[in-house]
Amino acid sequence: KIKYFINLTNGIEAIDTNELPLEDICFMRLQSCYVEEHIYDDILKDIDHNFLMYLALGYKCCFYDFGARAVTSKAAYMGMKWVEYFINKRWFGIEMKAMVKGKNITQHMRHLYSSIPKRTKKRYDYYKKYLLTDEIDLEIITDSTTNDNKPDYYLAVLKKYFQ
Repeated sequence: KIKYFINLTNGIEAIDTNELPLEDICFMRLQSCYVEEHIYDDILKDIDHNFLMYLALGYKCCFYDFGARAVTSKAAYMGMKWVEYFINKRWFGIEMKAMVKGKNITQHMRHLYSSIPKRTKKRYDYYKKYLLTDEIDLEIITDSTTNDNKPDYYLAVLKKYFQ
C-alpha cells in the first residue's frame, strides 16, 4: 500500500521521470518559503488531510519534490523532516533523531515542538484514533530540477498524464 505525494510545483516532475501509477498519486503543497521564514506551525497547518490519514492507516507515503538550485528542496530536507519529527512525537511519543544534511538537529526540533500551539497539536491528535500502525512509513525523494519557474513544463506534464 503506497501513495505518492507530489509537492506542488516542482514535484510534478516526478510524475514524468518515475513512472508512478496515476491512481496512487496525490498532490500536496509544502511551501519552502515557510522553511525559509521559520514558520513551522504553518507547515503543520497546511499538511494535507489525505497525507495524514494514509500515514495513520499504515500506508507508505512517498513525498516527491525537486530543488531549484540544489539536489534537494528545502521543503523536503527540512520541512518534511519537521513533519516526520512532529508526527512521531505526537502520535507515538517517540523523539526521533533528526538529521538534516548530516547534522543532528534534534535539539532544534525539540525546541520547535515546544513552541507549537495546542490548536495545531489537537489537529494531529485527531488522526491518532485512526492509527492502524505503530510507526509511520515515510520516504522523502528529492533531486534537482532545471524546470523551476517553468509553468508551461509542469502543465505539459499534467496534460500528458491526466488529460
